[in-house]
Amino acid sequence: MTLKNNLVNKNNKAIENTSQQFIQLFEADRKRIYAYIYAYVMDKSAADDIFQETSIILWREFEKFEPHTSFSKWANGIVFNRVRVYRRQNNKLSYGLSESLMNEIADAGTFDSSSEQRWNILESCRAQLLAADQILYENFYLKNLKAQEIADKTGRSIFAIRKSVHKLRKKLFDCVDRKKHEGLF
Repeated sequence: MTLKNNLVNKNNKAIENTSQQFIQLFEADRKRIYAYIYAYVMDKSAADDIFQETSIILWREFEKFEPHTSFSKWANGIVFNRVRVYRRQNNKLSYGLSESLMNEIADAGTFDSSSEQRWNILESCRAQLLAADQILYENFYLKNLKAQEIADKTGRSIFAIRKSVHKLRKKLFDCVDRKKHEGLF
């Protein structure tokens, strides 16, 4: 009986170590994974769905991940395949990107660590925005609402919304540019 208990304890420790390793790697990469998904579908709801599905698949497939290799590259392959499946099922999300162009983008590895760094800097700049600008950012860029929809929702004129979006872009661009000149990327 002690041999059986010993084997069970070793098995439980191995599972616990695998779980901890996955959580550590996944948590370090989750924002980049989401951004990678969003860059392909440009729809928050679709990105949320794909991210959730992908997270589950990454966990299920984690035993196939080779330690001491790039988790990001391994995850990108799974993410890319999930995006392709989703796009095939939902043709409305093509945004003019053909299957061959998507393959070229994926092969080029355009969302590498420097892209992740730029994304993190943009998120840092976004966090510095006033509450009203953050709401505008969320509505315009994340929820993908049109200026007219935001104007209707807020009671402001479409021209005021367009001007605010222009100012928001300039604030973000200036912030990212400033950080670039500070040598952050």
